[in-house]
Amino acid sequence: MNVDLPILTDSGGFQVFSLGNTRSGRSLVKTDDDGVQFQSHLDGTKYYVTPEKAMDIQSQLGADIIMAFDECLQYPATDEQIKTSMDLTYRWLKRSHQAMVRDQSLLFGIVQGGLSLEHRKYSLQQLQMIVFHLA
Repeated sequence: MNVDLPILTDSGGFQVFSLGNTRSGRSLVKTDDDGVQFQSHLDGTKYYVTPEKAMDIQSQLGADIIMAFDECLQYPATDEQIKTSMDLTYRWLKRSHQAMVRDQSLLFGIVQGGLSLEHRKYSLQQLQMIVFHLA
């Protein structure tokens, strides 16, 4: 990018998950423990993004602050869906942290939990375990 300013990048998680449902009701996104497969709404091309891939892309851009790859759950969601999503996001946060290769970059974790204060507090506790125990 050839710019001498601080750079903050996003993992692309929100953008990927925003493709979740088309007007026909067909999902363009498939999530598993390893990552997310999504299909372009423009030409149908399929892509697969993992936490490691998201970290690699952001590192190649020379980002100073890098967002961890997370699952962006659709609203509304059940309590069980929220918990499952938070656990997946936590596992991806650990992998994102392990995939950091630029010493100059800082990892920014995403607090999940929907609109539930209880779940958001739990998500923050998980995030703090990574930031303070693995840093």
